[in-house]
Amino acid sequence: MKVIKQLQIKFILSIVIVEMFVFAGVILSLNMMITHRERNEARMFLEMLAENDGHRPRPPRPEDMERLAKNGQNFPRDKAQLGFESEFDATTSATQNSSHFFFDNTSSLLGLTHDKQAGLRNYFAVKIAPTGELKEVIQDFPLSYTDEEIATLVSRIFQEEKRYGTIDGVMYSVTTIDSGNKLICFLNCNAELKTLYKFYIYSILVYISCLVISLIISLPVSAFMVRPIREAFIKQKQFIADAGHELKTPIAVISANLDVLENEIKGNKWLEYIKAENTRMGELVKDLLYLAKNDAGRNPLNFSDFDFSNAVENSILPFEVVAFESGKRLTLDIQPGIICTGDEKSLKQVFIILVDNAIKNSESGAKITVRAFVEGQKILFKVHNTGAGIPKEELEKIFLRFYRSDYSRARKTGGYGLGLAIARAIATDHGGTLTANSEVGKWAEFTLALPRKK
Repeated sequence: MKVIKQLQIKFILSIVIVEMFVFAGVILSLNMMITHRERNEARMFLEMLAENDGHRPRPPRPEDMERLAKNGQNFPRDKAQLGFESEFDATTSATQNSSHFFFDNTSSLLGLTHDKQAGLRNYFAVKIAPTGELKEVIQDFPLSYTDEEIATLVSRIFQEEKRYGTIDGVMYSVTTIDSGNKLICFLNCNAELKTLYKFYIYSILVYISCLVISLIISLPVSAFMVRPIREAFIKQKQFIADAGHELKTPIAVISANLDVLENEIKGNKWLEYIKAENTRMGELVKDLLYLAKNDAGRNPLNFSDFDFSNAVENSILPFEVVAFESGKRLTLDIQPGIICTGDEKSLKQVFIILVDNAIKNSESGAKITVRAFVEGQKILFKVHNTGAGIPKEELEKIFLRFYRSDYSRARKTGGYGLGLAIARAIATDHGGTLTANSEVGKWAEFTLALPRKK
């Protein structure tokens, strides 16, 4: 059922990754939008200060409003049009009608509300001579900055040479006025920045919480999604197992009848064909049963310490005659005294499958080398053969069930493409790996890697 678990994990990862990007997009967009709006509002406030000589515009006097109403005019934005004094009366402006700083047309022009403007009051401005000398500090209320701190801010601004910027949470704008003098307007945004910082922290916490919740929800959802696949997979395995058991009996009966007929009809080539195909069918059923039991976890392995070197040698020696008759050379290079913990019988089956595969899939005159040695904490068993090799795109496909790399040779070599699938299943059950490597037209090599202790 490993395939079903892997499929369920992929469903969970897909759900979580999609939600991760969606939540990230929403939260980042929201943070960027709020940050951009706060920055624009602060910049417009600084522009308004620069247009009003570093002051916040005061409400128009009643006589100005009456005069404008008689002339059929609206409240203007420029203070000069109102007949303001050359020097702004800061104290009077700050104390009179402290909750009303703009009229509707001014607020709409700036894109800000009365409440928003009322919150941006921690500001001041300075006039700077062309030489960099501080000429005047413009303030509408008492400041919490000393002359030294203001001078430090001004010097840092001159070093940066920017029109707009932020220094230690204080936004500023630089405007050139008459005679080369400059007006620098300051707006303390530390409170706003702290609020934005808290908002970012809360956004991250919400983002992580959403991912955790989505992960929790995706567990039952993924289980529900793979349930039909799980049931179909179980039915398929059960069918293979049942069919295998049912086929064993007629195969055994056919084999017994063939033995009787061979005694009565000797040298009949048709009987030989039937017997060969019956033998192949028996091997196929045997392999299918093994894989079905392995998928169902019903292949118990008897782990014990055994001499790995002797097991390899005893399994491979019978193939020397087969290789010689095929015009191929089989060479053994086995490190003596290797002790392995595992199921000796099933591992011998892996040795036989790999060597048999190398002999069958190599041309006459090929050299087959079998090596067994210890490397670090792993026991390695390698089967190398010269020949046509395996294309790179098929190095993993050859371990699939019923997959044949070269169908033109399938009938000549025999088998059904289950041997390597069985070998990899045994390697996995031992906590090891079975991999293939090749260079097309030159060689192919299979490597079984097992842990020294399991």
